[in-house]
Amino acid sequence: MLQPVGAVTLSASTANKVQRAINLQQQEKWKEATTVLESTSTASTYDVAFVQRMLGGLYWQLGVPNKAIRSLEAAVDSNKLEPDAQRSAQRMLADILLSQSRYDEALRRYYSLTSDKLPLTSGHAPTEKELADIWLRIAQAHYQNQQAKQALSAINRHLSLAAAKVSSLSLKLGAQITLKQWKGTIASLKQLIAIDPENKAWWLQLTASYQHLNKPTDMLKTLVLAVRKGIALSPSEKRMMAQLYGQQGVPEKAAALMLELNTKNAKASSLAMEASYWQLAKEWDNAIAAWQRAAEQDNQYRWSLAQSQLQRGLYQEALTSLDLITETNQQAQAELGQAIAYDKLDNLDKALEHAKRANEIEPTTQTESWIQYLSHKRDAASAVSDIR
Repeated sequence: MLQPVGAVTLSASTANKVQRAINLQQQEKWKEATTVLESTSTASTYDVAFVQRMLGGLYWQLGVPNKAIRSLEAAVDSNKLEPDAQRSAQRMLADILLSQSRYDEALRRYYSLTSDKLPLTSGHAPTEKELADIWLRIAQAHYQNQQAKQALSAINRHLSLAAAKVSSLSLKLGAQITLKQWKGTIASLKQLIAIDPENKAWWLQLTASYQHLNKPTDMLKTLVLAVRKGIALSPSEKRMMAQLYGQQGVPEKAAALMLELNTKNAKASSLAMEASYWQLAKEWDNAIAAWQRAAEQDNQYRWSLAQSQLQRGLYQEALTSLDLITETNQQAQAELGQAIAYDKLDNLDKALEHAKRANEIEPTTQTESWIQYLSHKRDAASAVSDIR
């Protein structure tokens, strides 16, 4: 509530109207109080400044910001108010300008309140809390004005005077992200997580900051800790976590995460990703199951399925899979795969037949070696049979 300075500082008529306006204010009759003050007529520059200061507050209360700004500007720029009242009016004016997105004007007013050159005899020195709040507003104004560097400097001044809170740290974080100060964001995010550990956004941004710094190990540690703290990850975030496990040489955990994600309607590519991780973990049965599901959706994965079946020694099943391969660029591989399967099943005639087909489709050193190997093996078997 606005109160007049001692009545002796105001002319009698002005003091009378000011008191009437205060009484109306106390009854929340803002409009009537404004009318009383607007009717004040005085030659005293101090009276005018005092009345304009009161009107500024009333206009703001009535939701008329432009009038509030004009009245407060008149009061402040006259420099006729007592020091404490002058600072209070300047602060109110700056706050209203900020609320109206008039950032440059607000900043000019706020910065004048941070001066440490005013002698203490000119009024009470601003408290540490007041200065901290002013620096916070300065940071907000600079940030909204897309001046990230100045915003960061101001918020650091604020944090040197006040305890860190989510609001101040998130503003600092925003400025650091804008300036791409990724190392700085890590310290800010760790503070935010300590204060507000249930906010998923901080965990994800910390992961992103480590990504910018090319620190996949720290990315994974952050996500693991987030899950332990009860943060629920989305499918895409779990997929990223699986990829990180894969990169860090823990394919079994990557595969387990993908298995969790690959529900009934999983995409073939997602199933293939799971299968690849199971394969790296040498979990052949799980790999085969995942490749099978992938191949049922997209035939391009038949070759991968067949390879896993061959690796597991499931030669008859591998032959079935190889027969279903339709991809043109996989035909030579499919034929060679059948040669390998038939060789393991001791059907050398079939094995040699498929090795030759593979060589016809795509002659390579490998196919030629297989033809030689199978030919010698068949000839050796025939020789043994003839002796018998």
